[in-house]
Amino acid sequence: MSEKLIQKSVIKNRWHYVLHKLFERPSLVLIGGKWKTGKTDFALFIAECLLKLPSWSNPEHKTIVAEVASNIETFGRFPMISDMISLKQWLYGSNKRKLYILDEANIHLPSRRAMSGKSVEFVKLLAEISKAHARIIVIGQDVLSVDKMFLEEIWCRGVFVKESLKKAQLFSTELIRPYTFSNIPPTSIKFNPYAIAPFTEKPSGKVFFKDTDKQVLWDWSHGKSLKELGLHPMALNRLLRKYVRENLENDFHASHK
Repeated sequence: MSEKLIQKSVIKNRWHYVLHKLFERPSLVLIGGKWKTGKTDFALFIAECLLKLPSWSNPEHKTIVAEVASNIETFGRFPMISDMISLKQWLYGSNKRKLYILDEANIHLPSRRAMSGKSVEFVKLLAEISKAHARIIVIGQDVLSVDKMFLEEIWCRGVFVKESLKKAQLFSTELIRPYTFSNIPPTSIKFNPYAIAPFTEKPSGKVFFKDTDKQVLWDWSHGKSLKELGLHPMALNRLLRKYVRENLENDFHASHK
């Protein structure tokens, strides 16, 4: 099917249309609503849709997102990432389009006069989501009690308000009017709706990298000696040069797209 035919078929489906408007580009979307209106379930349902919907903007990407992670326990369906350091490592680990879902935002990113450390780091991350090819969904009972920076138009692409388990209203500057969706199906992803979704600035345990070079650099930068790592100073120097060069090249290419 050609790209134009795909777009026409999607536009006929209001739900698919708004998902493309909200998530085709790097974005932040909020989900709010009273207790027991199915906010977490809804976010996971959106994730399922984004993993299936074809991308309009870039033929290199088959679907709107390719990977999903969250601070929600999904029993192995999606990686559970519950700290800022691990989140950054996951986001920048590849050029694949990623979606991260942050639950319990009222607890982790509250609206207060003095921003918490987590809020400061998350705002810094928002400025980098384009480079990370990221989409972020933030869930909270009251979106107005989440740090106000996340409602800024420069970041926020839209706000879903869950009115009940099967009904949600969408407000977005990307659309000419609000949209109401009814008969929303439940997600097929298993999760514990009563479990608290944690999120901290630093990991509580050891951080593991698939890339052995990055693992060595991480352990060294967090206090391990060259002797403990079994590494010669010249070998460390080569790893550092390689890491700095790759990151500078990635930044250069991202800024010249």
